[in-house]
Amino acid sequence: MMMPRLLMSVVAGAAAMAGLVGSVAPPVPARALRTPVSTVEIAAPRWIGEPVARAREAVRQELEQQQREAALTARLAQLDGGSVDLAVAVLDRRTGRAYSYAATKQFRTASIVKVDILATLLLQANRAGRSLTSAEKSLAATMIRNSDNDAASALWRRTGGISATLSTFGLTSTRQGSDGDWGETTTTAEDQLRLLAQLADPAGAVPGGSYVLDLMSAVVADQDWGVSAAAHAGERTAVKNGWYPVSGGWILNSLGRITDADSDLLVVVLSRGHSAYASGIRTVEQVAALVRETVGG
Repeated sequence: MMMPRLLMSVVAGAAAMAGLVGSVAPPVPARALRTPVSTVEIAAPRWIGEPVARAREAVRQELEQQQREAALTARLAQLDGGSVDLAVAVLDRRTGRAYSYAATKQFRTASIVKVDILATLLLQANRAGRSLTSAEKSLAATMIRNSDNDAASALWRRTGGISATLSTFGLTSTRQGSDGDWGETTTTAEDQLRLLAQLADPAGAVPGGSYVLDLMSAVVADQDWGVSAAAHAGERTAVKNGWYPVSGGWILNSLGRITDADSDLLVVVLSRGHSAYASGIRTVEQVAALVRETVGG
């Protein structure tokens, strides 16, 4: 009969399958594994792919920034030649990116030292546990807004100069002028950037640094040049400039801060050897603009 044969075949097949349990399968031929890599699509999880992409983009942006800064250095070197000497120091307080060019070279301050004088006065008053007097505030405003020399001399005598506070502010390469000649004070772009950073930081070493910056944001119109020329429309600038003619040409220095909702840039440009005041200002402003474009966006 057909039914018993069919049943026997099924049973035999089941027994044969049962005999394979626990046995080791034969190896897959090597040729079966030789799938070209190019045909295999590897799909990384998003939690891996996105950080890798961000890291690659960060590296790309950093390389581009380094190239821009190298181009800026080359451009400044072209300007810094012959009779003109330049020094630059910049800090973008949003990103922490800094840039410098000849920032340890010594320059006479001329009137930018007036910022140091006021910072020293504020520190001394704070240590004495008092506020500035109305007379001191009047002298400070005239000294910064109008760059008044008599006001600077009066506060220089009152403070005894700036040498006692240099280390507090981190001005390791600044030396005050002798015999009350505050304009003969020497400094570096690096030191003046440190001072600006102290003013901008509410927890900095200058008590009430914002007071100094507020005065610097209200300088008279004919002194609103230099760093302020690098500002974009709607941005706030705080600036203090120094200028002085000497036998080797004009000294022209500018330091300041540029801020708005998206910007917080500290810039120092020191220079000397300019053949004329007006052309020197144009050079300083050109440098400030180049620096802003490269470092501060």
